[in-house]
Amino acid sequence: MLLNYHLPSYFSKKVRAEIGELYASSAIANMALSITLVFEPIFLYSILHFTVPQVFLFFSLVYAVYIPGIIFGGRFASLYGYKHAIAMSVPFQILYWVVLLLARENPGLVFVAAIAYGLQKSLYWPGFHALMARYADKGQVGREFSVIYAIISITQILGPLFGGWLAQHYGMTATFIIAALVYCFSVMPLFAKREEFIPKAYNYKDTWQLFKTFPKKFLGYVGFGEELLVLTIWPIFIFLIVKNFEKTGFVATGASLIATVLALIIGKITDQYTKRILIKLGAFFSALVWVARVTASSVWNVFTLDTLSRASKEMDFIPISTVTYVRAESTHVMPYVVFFEQSLSVGKITACLLGMLLFYLTGSFMVLFILGGLYSLLYMFI
Repeated sequence: MLLNYHLPSYFSKKVRAEIGELYASSAIANMALSITLVFEPIFLYSILHFTVPQVFLFFSLVYAVYIPGIIFGGRFASLYGYKHAIAMSVPFQILYWVVLLLARENPGLVFVAAIAYGLQKSLYWPGFHALMARYADKGQVGREFSVIYAIISITQILGPLFGGWLAQHYGMTATFIIAALVYCFSVMPLFAKREEFIPKAYNYKDTWQLFKTFPKKFLGYVGFGEELLVLTIWPIFIFLIVKNFEKTGFVATGASLIATVLALIIGKITDQYTKRILIKLGAFFSALVWVARVTASSVWNVFTLDTLSRASKEMDFIPISTVTYVRAESTHVMPYVVFFEQSLSVGKITACLLGMLLFYLTGSFMVLFILGGLYSLLYMFI
């Protein structure tokens, strides 16, 4: 069973029950998310008729809510439990999807959706990261996290293809409703075992001290601004090339199939070799892929570049996450989790603002791709 996950030839030790529960929960949650994730920015662009700067404005509001919101999310998780924080995030995710649909009739509601999405993140990510940092085995953190990443990749094999088919044949309403129904079940595996938790007060002063102690780490995490561009502008660009929800899902599915295998390989390498070198290689490769995006002009170009993009993301994201969880567990878990998430959110909100300005001035996706490459290079500071 997934809750007792153990691959003797891959893990050096059996994973703890809490990590097995997180695997099962992540599998269900990411199946739901992968049905819609690629299509959410496309929904804003093609259904609600947002301009690219308006899409950036929407996501800047999400992170404007998230940056202060995670402080309260961290306090909630510290007082009531990491699993309970994840569970409390579910209604906000459902509300986000429902309000997005309602925004077709009342476009002003899209900003309510952005607030709901920011609140969902504020509760979900402190719980998720704290669980990984608290219960992952120090000797195989890379492998344990890479399985999470592989689970996400597996769901992205099926999810975008299914979501694209639903959107093309039954519309976005059916797509969001089915995603919401699946997402509701993601909480169940987390409570297969009662959470053993000692409430602990979280003080933001501890996080603020980390900003002063690790300025280079902060700058490195700002590099996650490129992830914002991958998840927003790149899907819209793919859609403009293939001009079809179903084909857009097919591109994401094919690229994810290759990425799944690579995630497990990179996770094992991460536990065996110097993580700093892997991060720098991944950052450099990611920057090159961003620059190569300027050549995308056909479905096959887009497919190849999306595959390379996912591979480069794994090369830096898995080692970065491994280092982050080890640091969090060796210091104070929640202060470091909030430091990590606030830092990357600063990167994402600045990417939104810069992207908004650059696209307004140039109207060029190519400029945004170069911006993504520059953000990727910041990973080297981690």
